[in-house]
Amino acid sequence: MEKETLYKFFDGKASRKEKDAIRAWLEASPENEKELFREREFFDAMILSGSGKEADKGKKARPFYMIAMLELVKIAAVFAITIACGTYYYTSEIQKIGQTMNTITVPSGQRVNLTLPDGTNVWLNARSELRYPAVFTGDKREITLDGEGYFEVTHNVEKPFIVQTSKCNVEVLGTKFNVEAYSDSEDFCTSLMEGSVRVSSTKNPSMNLVLTPNHQASLVDGQLQAKLISDFDLFRWKEGLICFKNMDFKQLMARFEKCYGIRIIIENQQVGDYVCSGKFRISDGIDNALRILQRDAKYTFERNKDESVVYIK
Repeated sequence: MEKETLYKFFDGKASRKEKDAIRAWLEASPENEKELFREREFFDAMILSGSGKEADKGKKARPFYMIAMLELVKIAAVFAITIACGTYYYTSEIQKIGQTMNTITVPSGQRVNLTLPDGTNVWLNARSELRYPAVFTGDKREITLDGEGYFEVTHNVEKPFIVQTSKCNVEVLGTKFNVEAYSDSEDFCTSLMEGSVRVSSTKNPSMNLVLTPNHQASLVDGQLQAKLISDFDLFRWKEGLICFKNMDFKQLMARFEKCYGIRIIIENQQVGDYVCSGKFRISDGIDNALRILQRDAKYTFERNKDESVVYIK
């Protein structure tokens, strides 16, 4: 990282693009954090040695960070003092960056793929919201999820990765897993593909269990229960597909509700227990899916005026 950019950051004059570049640089290597610390000490030494005043006098002629680079000769007399000051400011700057939270919201019928600051790959399903810091600081990597997400976590034994939801928290070191926890639904499910995760209740942290690959944890009557994953096609939503196998009509409609953010009222009770298998592309929309299902299940459907409710007749 160029020293001029760091000095501009310390002086509060860095642009948004420069701040993003510093964030990415910090995440790249622990050595970069040490370099930032050393440059912060140098910068603070400029202040204590009187360079700040000179900068004020000459600020119209040249920026402060340019003057700072010419003041190395004044450092020796004040360097010991700046060690303590540098530590404080270094920690403060890292915390400021880390406290910046990003929020990703996915509209109905869509999905999003993103990479977190630590390199973790995330797929977010429709109607999901993810909050995460600009930089993971401290001894944990914590994010907050409302909805459904598929995670491929970058391994870091010193910094556990924790997904916080309204119902349960999921803690991992490095693995691949799926979490479904919409705040407007009672359902919660964590499915593990690789590695190991610990799932704990937010209301009762002592209620927890550790999953092994190909198992999933769900809340059943308020209790965490684990079982084998029966159908991995359910997680193909990240490919833009709704897949279902031997699923009754009511369950399928519930999946449509989550995906498209609408309410489906089944007035035709004869189709309630209709069992079906297949797959739909999410981007084709719910109307297309319902028309295809009509070929085997005898029903009609219509929407209300604002199209927020679908009636199965």
